[in-house]
Amino acid sequence: MTKRNDFIWKAIHTVCWIIFIAYLLQTGTLLVNFFIAILNPAATRNLHLGLDLSALYYKSGFLYDMVFVTIIIISGLKAYVFYLVIKIFSALNLVKPFSGEVAELISKITLFSFIIGAGSLIAQKVVAKLIEEGYEVVAVERYWDDAGAYLMMSAILFVITLIFRKGIELQNENELTV
Repeated sequence: MTKRNDFIWKAIHTVCWIIFIAYLLQTGTLLVNFFIAILNPAATRNLHLGLDLSALYYKSGFLYDMVFVTIIIISGLKAYVFYLVIKIFSALNLVKPFSGEVAELISKITLFSFIIGAGSLIAQKVVAKLIEEGYEVVAVERYWDDAGAYLMMSAILFVITLIFRKGIELQNENELTV
């Protein structure tokens, strides 16, 4: 690899680590806030980054739990996707790039990106319905406003997965003919 490509490769790897750590911290903070709110309902006024779900909590504890658990799950899945991306950096051999391990990691990223996108879209619809019914939950939309991006990413990664599988097939055939 050239120095420029090596620099870009390391920069992307570093950015993925930063994003992974950020989502991991967000998920951990959300989990801690959730359990603190169980013990102290007054904590629902200032959850993660000023998120106030106290009105929802006092109107319907069940809906509060569902919304907050959805936020935690989506955040955790985003962290997991970036963890898988980081694993690709260690599994990818640029001399012989088509390997079953990398194809499997890309397949998992595709699946979980789709789950994040679809789950976020469903959450958007549910929250829109809750807002229609008078619940104050507008602030939670920032946790899943990237649904379209994750769905698009899963579509693109699906194509890359197919290309990778074909590459593995061709690489194996090439090894057999040598």
